Amino acid sequence: MTRPAAQPAEAPNPTDSEPSSLSRLIVVSNRQPYEHKHVKGQLVCQRTDGGLTAALDPVLRRFGGTWIAWGSGEADREAAGPGDSLQVPPDGPRYRLRRVWLTPEEVKGGYQGYANEVLWPLCHITLDRVAYRKAYWEAYQTLNRRFAETVQEELRARPGPVWIHDFHLSLLPRLVKEASPESAVSVFWHVPWPGPDVFRILPERREVLEGLLAADSLIFQTPGYARSFADCAKQFLQAEVDPAAETAQYRGHRTRLSARAISVDVRFFSEAANTDKVRKAMAQTRRKLGLAGGIRLGLGVDRLDYTKGLLKRLWALDTFFARYPHYRGRFTFLQVAVPTRSEVEAYRRYREVIQQTVAEINARYGPAGQEPTRWRPVLYLEGRIGLHTLVSYYRMADLALVSSVYDGMNLVAKEYVASQVDENGVLLISQMAGSAEELTEALIINPYDPEGMADAIHHALQMPLEEQQQRMRAMRAYLEQHDVHTWVAECLRDAGRG
Repeated sequence: MTRPAAQPAEAPNPTDSEPSSLSRLIVVSNRQPYEHKHVKGQLVCQRTDGGLTAALDPVLRRFGGTWIAWGSGEADREAAGPGDSLQVPPDGPRYRLRRVWLTPEEVKGGYQGYANEVLWPLCHITLDRVAYRKAYWEAYQTLNRRFAETVQEELRARPGPVWIHDFHLSLLPRLVKEASPESAVSVFWHVPWPGPDVFRILPERREVLEGLLAADSLIFQTPGYARSFADCAKQFLQAEVDPAAETAQYRGHRTRLSARAISVDVRFFSEAANTDKVRKAMAQTRRKLGLAGGIRLGLGVDRLDYTKGLLKRLWALDTFFARYPHYRGRFTFLQVAVPTRSEVEAYRRYREVIQQTVAEINARYGPAGQEPTRWRPVLYLEGRIGLHTLVSYYRMADLALVSSVYDGMNLVAKEYVASQVDENGVLLISQMAGSAEELTEALIINPYDPEGMADAIHHALQMPLEEQQQRMRAMRAYLEQHDVHTWVAECLRDAGRG
């Protein structure tokens, strides 16, 4: 998921009825919730972007506990306290952040290499982008051992349930269990899980599966991903899978398999969308972007990742302006792109292609000659944006377009719906995104069909207000019942700790 992160509302203190074990919860992830940088000569602590931080930071603010993560910030070592830890958030400490230090070789081979150039494209079934090296696997093993050492130090000092997140740490459950068999270990797998026909490509498929099956609870975004994992466990490990009991048994250890879709704080986004600050930001944005009265607005908010389908989205917009020329000067698409993994060559090339394609579309359909207008078919903004600006974009947008070629969930779709306090606007979402299974009142699109996407954009712009409101009202009602707090409670219950 990955996009500009929202700041969470202040979470309440735990009550006496809430499990005391949660105050000892150990969350483990590659990405840290806060990082330190030097800004104008000052040491600054900043909250990081991404759905993982947006979902889990409020949990630890509420219950306390410890978050173990890679200290990736340029000034993190300078800010670390005794035991490589510190209290966060900086403006009102509520929990402890413990940082893991990785060597340049571990970062390059384990994180950038095996995690991002092997597992990421494999899980998203973009197989032509898999760049396997045997040395990557060795570094990935070392990276996981480094995290395991830190987790064991924490468990020796203060035992508690361990909640591991995502594909960077697939070997960690086994390493933790080997050292601490009595510890409760749960894993949430944020990205898709491919079926056996794809997963067989991975030379270390057995080791990855064995690492994950050491967990007591293994949770996926959708039932389909959970079934795909079970199929891989059966085919490559001959694990005993009981679909009725939602369990997999391997070498005498039973793992619960379940699906819990990650979500957003609906109340927080709704309240933010109703603030004077957001209303002022909406007016300022229209002036800044040259959106004169009557110009309809489409929106995309994505990391600059090839799995988000940005290039296919631009092809669809090209087709839209060619097929519906009367929308020239009447519709603008605003694309917010957040750079990511710029150290990986494939991402640098992808960014260049996106920028070039935007320029070509604007040259093809934009104002000709010396026409006195600021209108552009596509407005392309790169970089991080603040919360109120992001929510103002959501509120302003007549439509939001999510065109992922494969996506574990996609929280932008849910944030857009949560921000529509006027209950209008249209969500267009790829059938390949996990959230399409939940937000069924959206217009479901095929990212591989640019003509179909262009027609869907036209359909959204022509949709009567009454139909927009009916669809949006239904999606908002669903999210209110399935927000991030429900997700946390269900995941912890699956782990036997809720």
